[in-house]
Amino acid sequence: MKENKLLSPAAIFLLGVNSIIGSGIFLLSGKIYEDAGIWSLLAILCAGLSIFVIAFAYANMSKIYSKNGGAFVYAKETFGRFPGFIVGMVTWLLGTVTLATEVSALLTAMKMILPNPNSLLIGIIIILALGIISYFGSSIIAGLDNLTSFVKIVLVLVFIFTCLWLVRGLNFSSPNLLTASSANLGGFKGFLSAYGTVFFFFTGFSFLPVNAEKMKNPAKNLPKMMSLVMLTCLAVYLIIQTITIGALGPELTKTLVPAATAFSKIVGSIGIPLFVVGICFSIFGVIVATTFNTPTILASLAQAHEDVPMFVSKNNRFGTPTWAIILTTVCGIALFLSGNYVFLSGLTVFMSFVQYLSTGLANIKKKFLLIGIGSVLFSLVLLTSFTLSVLILGLGILILLVMIYFVVKLDDDEREKWLKEHQEKSKGADVNTVKRL
Repeated sequence: MKENKLLSPAAIFLLGVNSIIGSGIFLLSGKIYEDAGIWSLLAILCAGLSIFVIAFAYANMSKIYSKNGGAFVYAKETFGRFPGFIVGMVTWLLGTVTLATEVSALLTAMKMILPNPNSLLIGIIIILALGIISYFGSSIIAGLDNLTSFVKIVLVLVFIFTCLWLVRGLNFSSPNLLTASSANLGGFKGFLSAYGTVFFFFTGFSFLPVNAEKMKNPAKNLPKMMSLVMLTCLAVYLIIQTITIGALGPELTKTLVPAATAFSKIVGSIGIPLFVVGICFSIFGVIVATTFNTPTILASLAQAHEDVPMFVSKNNRFGTPTWAIILTTVCGIALFLSGNYVFLSGLTVFMSFVQYLSTGLANIKKKFLLIGIGSVLFSLVLLTSFTLSVLILGLGILILLVMIYFVVKLDDDEREKWLKEHQEKSKGADVNTVKRL
């Protein structure tokens, strides 16, 4: 039997970069500038270094638990089934919120070229259509992922090398360095808000350990590649934010897609639609990949990690988990309708916060004290950056998950019965295959 091809270190690096560099730096650079002025650059640096410490916490645990799952495996193996269930469901919800957020990002970017689209209807149609497509499975995802990775890299390089010449030192020497507009938060509160927003730029890194078993020597390669990926993305974000501030100054807060506006100063009015189309294509690739990958997390919680009812992992005749797809699609639509892009990006960071905190605590229990304590502290700082609406919805979801655990958790006898029936069916299928041969 031919073994599945494992991901090389180079493939891990590209997967990580494509998972992390998404809509955030292109659509939220104006928001963090509005919150913190040119200190948004320091917010990116501080958030990046904080995430770097948290990434080391993941790397430590990946050396101990090299199987698929990431944060929810670490929580379950370290603290038990109940914490594992909560973190596992949060991992699935992180994928679901990311889906809703990126659809909202796509529609936000489109407003630069289509001023009055019916965003709610279009968003629902996109999520529903991709959910239906994912039911039938697809072989195009890997190719689309590679293509969008290429587009993303080209987009970043084109922006840097064309807009670098627009940078003006005057835009970094405002009399009040924390004032970007009359609506900004300003001061330390504004800096914390920007710091929390920048965490959204990096949330994709936590999906790398979920696919640990698909990598060559994950205990060795995953920590190295995660470090390289984080440093690369941090450098890219700092460069892009520096250029947009230097090119646009206070005008940065007046455009939905600052990078596209800066690009248009070089190539003319055609620059905005060209750049926006590139961003939309890149975002759509993330949406498609998230649509197909997120249901597998939920199915894995049922089949491989024994945390949710087994029917959730049952595959249809196309080899995809029907109920996991339905639940992902329905929750994705509900979350999309719950708020705008900025709100959803904050909710994404909240879900990531739960993962970061649990992984930091797992490090402490496994005696990785410095990294563990650092991860916990940086995670707790995020609580100061969330809006009240994000905190209420996020905490409400956690309470709901606690209630669900005690209502629908699977009885061990029922699980054993399901596994026995599943094994008998598999044996029967193998016998029929041998007979046909």
